[in-house]
Amino acid sequence: MAGAIGNFIEWFDYSIYGFMAVTIAGVFFPSDDPTAGLLATFGVFALPVITRPLGGVVFARFGDRIGRKRTLALVLILMSLSTGAIGLIPSYAAIGVAAPVLLVIARIVQGFSAGGEYAGGAALIAESVPARRRGMMVSLMPASTGFGLLAGSLFAFALTSSLTDAQMESWGWRVGFLIAIPMGMVGLYIRLRLEETAAFQEIAESDDVAGSPVRETLQAQWANVLKVAGIALGQTVCYYVVLVYTPTFLRTELDYSESDALLTTSLAIAAYVLTIPVAGRLSDRLGRKPPLFVGSVAMLVFVFPTFLLFDGGNLAVIGVLQALVGGLALGCYTGPLVCVWVELFPTRVRYTGVSLGFNLSVIASVSSPFVLTWLISRTGSDLMPAWYVAAAVAVSFLTLFVLPETAPAKGGHDHITPASQQQPDSASRTERDAPRSGLLRP
Repeated sequence: MAGAIGNFIEWFDYSIYGFMAVTIAGVFFPSDDPTAGLLATFGVFALPVITRPLGGVVFARFGDRIGRKRTLALVLILMSLSTGAIGLIPSYAAIGVAAPVLLVIARIVQGFSAGGEYAGGAALIAESVPARRRGMMVSLMPASTGFGLLAGSLFAFALTSSLTDAQMESWGWRVGFLIAIPMGMVGLYIRLRLEETAAFQEIAESDDVAGSPVRETLQAQWANVLKVAGIALGQTVCYYVVLVYTPTFLRTELDYSESDALLTTSLAIAAYVLTIPVAGRLSDRLGRKPPLFVGSVAMLVFVFPTFLLFDGGNLAVIGVLQALVGGLALGCYTGPLVCVWVELFPTRVRYTGVSLGFNLSVIASVSSPFVLTWLISRTGSDLMPAWYVAAAVAVSFLTLFVLPETAPAKGGHDHITPASQQQPDSASRTERDAPRSGLLRP
């Protein structure tokens, strides 16, 4: 819960912003050209392209020097306050150009704080669970992303179904952002009650903490950083395009109602959330790479039929197609993905390594709604989202061939479990499981 709650808050409010982009465009960027207003809205949405990687570097340094617990508490405070602030900004009609300026500032702080959330939460979970169940437990981190997106989607659906357009533009869109403040207080309480992870405590007690985590990572772990970025690219782009951008695409390009677009997307997100822990558990038994290969191939197979049949298809067909590519295929790929990231790096630079690699992929993914809105307006092709996803997934698929198997059960080197708690390779399964059952002590 401590590792995932900040991620849930981040994606709940990211999804509110993405799903209500058309309403927000009218509030902050009034224009006679709807496309221009939407581009401005998605331009602000894409600000993490700059601020998130910077925040990732800053907070990763803290996380690998002072520990996971205190860093994640600071991240959550900044994220909750900046997200809640968005819901308090007056409209353009009330204060003029100051409104979009304040929105930009809030998004900068929000993106900066979010840069330290994902890697830290993943490291916290991975360093706190048994190695034989690590794949399933760490998969709850990306599952919380989908759960936050699903909650935001259902919340937006409930608002748009129960409020008039005038009510939505006046105050309805603000509610989702303001909820971040009480949720953040709950998350902060949980995180402050944690103990530091055993893996970090071990290197701290032995005075083996990295003096300059970023420099050390770039010098000794640059290949693993590129591998994380490579395998993350397809997942992050598909996630943003199919599960965040698609409701806007269905509304603005194919003239579906807002409630219909949110409903089909919510079903796809539900399939995504349910598939992730199943794939994570399978990766504990079969290894991390088999679900990654299956998921990437499935995304490549389904993405073009999905966008081809969006135009003119009935709502049930659209829901099934979204669930296939954005639910089952993406969920299968995502299940073991984050666990692979944390297993690639040693404890002293784990936070930094994962943060650098993941945030590199964010550059292409967070900007995708803006890029696709512009590309479709220039080319007139409704297949642009499919080409964009396919190109990113192809990069990830090729990266898998140079990725080592990281699951300890399949011969991967266990960088995470403290040396004092690792059993010899010759130990039997009973001996390995015994400390947890109380039969033996480490």
